[in-house]
Amino acid sequence: MHYEPQELGLGGTLWTALKVAALVQQLFGTAFTDRGIRKILGRWGLTFQLPARRASEADPGVQREWIEQTYPALREQARTRGEQVMFADQVGVRSAHLAGRTWGLRGKTPTMTRTGNRFSVNAMSAISPIGKLYLAVFEGSFTA
Repeated sequence: MHYEPQELGLGGTLWTALKVAALVQQLFGTAFTDRGIRKILGRWGLTFQLPARRASEADPGVQREWIEQTYPALREQARTRGEQVMFADQVGVRSAHLAGRTWGLRGKTPTMTRTGNRFSVNAMSAISPIGKLYLAVFEGSFTA
């Protein structure tokens, strides 16, 4: 069975060595250092990793149907028509977007000055299953 730290009163959704050590302390009354727990986890074949992200709404049955039935049928239909299946996505970026963090005094939020003259740019890309990429960058709204 898989538990997240928050389900065990340790907070958050990601396991750290300190949280594992806290759980061991709670369950068995045995204290381990961060380094000690890391060694034990490593001996068990575990590594500290960036987790893959999955949509909580994802339905494995529907995904399997897409992979095994829907996509092969679309691919065959495209092949017989001399067409190509493409996977597309769109993104918009604004000049006012502020990414990242900065250091500041506690209780005094840092201020970044920016111009009020904002603009945005959109990009539409499509890639084929064999890696052929199409990209269009444009201003204005994306409507269809």
